[in-house]
Amino acid sequence: MRLSQIRLLVDDPAKSCRFCRDVLGLTPSFGEEGDAYVSFRAGDGTVALFTRSGQADAVRLRPPGDGAVVVLEVDDLEEESRRLTAAGARSEGPVADQPDWGIRVLHVRDPDGNLVELVEPLPTPGP
Repeated sequence: MRLSQIRLLVDDPAKSCRFCRDVLGLTPSFGEEGDAYVSFRAGDGTVALFTRSGQADAVRLRPPGDGAVVVLEVDDLEEESRRLTAAGARSEGPVADQPDWGIRVLHVRDPDGNLVELVEPLPTPGP
């Protein structure tokens, strides 16, 4: 079994596409702004957007909520936080160290309220 993609269900695909492309800085790999389905390269993986109504044609959906988190690793979380704020991202709090997890984190929401966690590994203590 192999992971194909992480798919976010959205109500406004054009707005969500702009968020992924213009705010998060992901590179589109399939589809165009406003299409019902658009995917983006995210390192070795794929983040896709699909309309809730389109997915509902295939399976009954539960109400939207925090059932999943898209986690993206970055090299410099402080710089990324500044860039995202300037681009208009909605932050759920400041950059925070999570030493038990070994990472620093920043949480933002996409236009449909999906939770995106940006992480940077914490330096490991030397010998």
